[in-house]
Amino acid sequence: MELRIDMWNSPKSFKGLFKEALNVSFTPLSKNAESLAIPDISVAQGRLFLNPKAYRLLEPIIREDGEFLPLKYEHGEAYLFNPLRVAEKAGALNQQLSTKNEWGDLENLSFHEDKVKDWSLFRCEYDVYMSLNCREDIKQVIETNELNGVFFTENLGTIYSNQFDE
Repeated sequence: MELRIDMWNSPKSFKGLFKEALNVSFTPLSKNAESLAIPDISVAQGRLFLNPKAYRLLEPIIREDGEFLPLKYEHGEAYLFNPLRVAEKAGALNQQLSTKNEWGDLENLSFHEDKVKDWSLFRCEYDVYMSLNCREDIKQVIETNELNGVFFTENLGTIYSNQFDE
């Protein structure tokens, strides 16, 4: 159980637990998905998949905010970035502006930016660690270098906002 990466739990370090690179795959879930390219960078439950190009560009900027776990996938080597910074631990969640509806679904998420200004990436307990929040410079590196696979939104009230709405 100590080697299990629980995607639904609080950030925890796995550094040193795995002796070999973890195997991952991008198996198409439908016939239409077979022609889709494997992304340079991808976010799943607040963690990042980084191909070698994305790793080379982002590693110097994000290394202080978590850990990298080596992966093997269809095209060779890659990395999983496991962010370990949590907004609440720094008192950075703005509790007055962060809200949930009567069913407990996230409606609005807000932070005290001065308390996370030195963090590149972070997560928060309030949304069950599902979203990944970043500074503007991370967004700029991804966009300038045309890394595909992620989209950005200022609507922090929904982790499932549709990138095709605009």
